[in-house]
Amino acid sequence: MPTFRSKPVDAVIDVRSKVEFWLGHLPGAQCIPVDTLPAGLEGVAGVSKQSRILVYCASGARSAMAKQMLTAAGYTNVTDGGGIASARPDFAE
Repeated sequence: MPTFRSKPVDAVIDVRSKVEFWLGHLPGAQCIPVDTLPAGLEGVAGVSKQSRILVYCASGARSAMAKQMLTAAGYTNVTDGGGIASARPDFAE
């Protein structure tokens, strides 16, 4: 199970575009662009509103928006990892 800042994470969600994701992403991440949330997260295997979800993007702006959107939709354990460069050192597979 992946961890972020030494805490277990059930789902790692990259909220950047598919092109940005293709250029590089955290191991095990799924690409769900921020403009498809929260609907894009529904039906993802193993993810519920109680799941520990890590969201990240390129700089932190989209991940902050994603956290706000998911929290408003009833997801109770969403962590904003910020930008990929700042999230990478705190992430472990």
